[in-house]
Order: sequence, then C-alpha cells, then structure tokens
Amino acid sequence: MHKRITVLIAFITLSLLTIAWAEPKGAIKLAFIDIQKALNTCEAGKNAAAKLQKELEQAQKKYEAQGEELKAEKETMERQANLLDEDVLRDRMRDFQSKYRDWERFRKDTENDIRQKHDEMVAQITKELVEIAGKIGEEGGYTLIVERSMVPYIDTSLDVTEEAIKRHNEQYGQKKPAKSGQ
Repeated sequence: MHKRITVLIAFITLSLLTIAWAEPKGAIKLAFIDIQKALNTCEAGKNAAAKLQKELEQAQKKYEAQGEELKAEKETMERQANLLDEDVLRDRMRDFQSKYRDWERFRKDTENDIRQKHDEMVAQITKELVEIAGKIGEEGGYTLIVERSMVPYIDTSLDVTEEAIKRHNEQYGQKKPAKSGQ
C-alpha cells in the first residue's frame, strides 16, 4: 500500500512538472476537489444515504423478527428434545436447519442488494461530480484539478468542492414543487 501511494505521488509530481514545463511561466492554475465530502454533502448524496439507511433498517427489522422466530423455535425444540421420538426430532432439526439456511441467505442477499444499490448510487453521483469538476476546470481556466485524497497537502484556498456541491445541487438536487395559488 505504501509503495502504491509513493508511486502515485511520484506520478502526480512528474505530471505536474511536465505540465509546468509545457505551460508558460506562471500560467499553471491548480485546484482540488474532495469527492468524499461532496458525496456526503450534496443533496443527492444525502438523499441516497437516507434512502439506503431506511431500506437497511426495514430489512434489519424483517430479518431480526424472523431470527427471533427461529430462536424461539429452537428453544422449543430443545425443551421438547427429551420428549420427542428420535425420528421426529431429527425431522424437526432438519426442518429447522433448512429454515435457518434460508434465513441466512435472505439476510445476506438483502445486505448485498443494499450494498450494491449504495455502490451504484455512489458511482453515479461520483461520475456527476467529476463531470462538474471538469466544467469548473474548463470555465475557471484550471490546468489541473486533483482529488483531495491523492495529495498529502494542498492549500485550502484551491478548494473547489463547495462550488461543485452547489452546482450538483442545482443540476441534480430535488426539484421543489411549485407553490399553488400564486
């Protein structure tokens, strides 16, 4: 991991030096964007997080309730173990194990579905933010806009994150319903 970061920093430094030599003296204009902050702060990111959290909570309630039912069934079976015929107990255990496997599969599938939705939403919003950063770069005459996590230090006055959030909210934020009667 440390080697990858070192190689990445060396690559970025080399890229910046190449750009610096290609541009007239003093013409380099740099900025950075904090994509993670933008994802967590923009309206679409907040809405996606809230929606996924709600889905996760609903799913957890559902599979926790099913888990409690299975737990009660297991306790009942354990209490009756000495009273039941060996074949009947074995059939009930097999039935219980099948239900438990189904419950585990349901839980894992639900969590995987939510995780996949999360990844898709993050990828979409990230793509939109990168496009907006490109527009900010073009309009602002920037030579380079880098992702904040890629550099160990950069002057905070070069941050275009808030501008990207503002533009993303304007372009992709929730549309407010028109007020009636006006």
